Amino acid sequence: MTPPTPRPRTVQLVESDERERQELQQLLELVGLRVEGFSSLAERAPGSAECLLWSIDGPSPQLDEVLRETSKGTSVVLVAQSLPLAVVVRAVKAGVVDVLCKPLDMEELRRAVEQALARTETERLHRARLLELQQRIARLTTREQEVFQRLINGQLNKQVGAELGITERTVKAHRASILRKVAVGSMAELVRIATTVECGCHRSVERAAAAERHAAVQTDEESEGTSEDTTKVSA
Repeated sequence: MTPPTPRPRTVQLVESDERERQELQQLLELVGLRVEGFSSLAERAPGSAECLLWSIDGPSPQLDEVLRETSKGTSVVLVAQSLPLAVVVRAVKAGVVDVLCKPLDMEELRRAVEQALARTETERLHRARLLELQQRIARLTTREQEVFQRLINGQLNKQVGAELGITERTVKAHRASILRKVAVGSMAELVRIATTVECGCHRSVERAAAAERHAAVQTDEESEGTSEDTTKVSA
């Protein structure tokens, strides 16, 4: 049986200059990538890219929207003639893969896009694994969830039974059912799964919160700048 041909990986290219957009698209297609070209961010569906390559013309209010996408799995590479250092630092901290300066070095661009695509694939696998584990744990009954939480926190069967007002034998029965439903063979595996789910959820929340924090900082800075300008004009 012939193995399926892998589909081309997709890059969404946002470049307002039509000539530059066409040139970049052709270069990226030459290295085997599928490229969707847009003249502005408004033309594309947010969160629909494996890799977003955005040519940003200086500080932009749309940067906050893109940074929020990075917290939801979009890998972003920024391209610019010049950007303030504060903007570059904020973008990288929020999860942007790289910020490249024009004129572009094709090898640097290829490397950055490859890194972005690899990150997207890693994130996709991570999310799929996390969802699978969450679905396994969701099979547990309310009582099994109560036993599960206490077992993974290191309590003994006797302690779990005393807290829940059930016999140690009943705890053991719940424990066997939990191991079966979560599809693991030992308590050590169960604890590893619980830790993976907890860390995975925490990571997603942290990334989303980081993007929101960076957006809030930018809003505060813009407000302060407006106040200073107003003061100067009044003076």
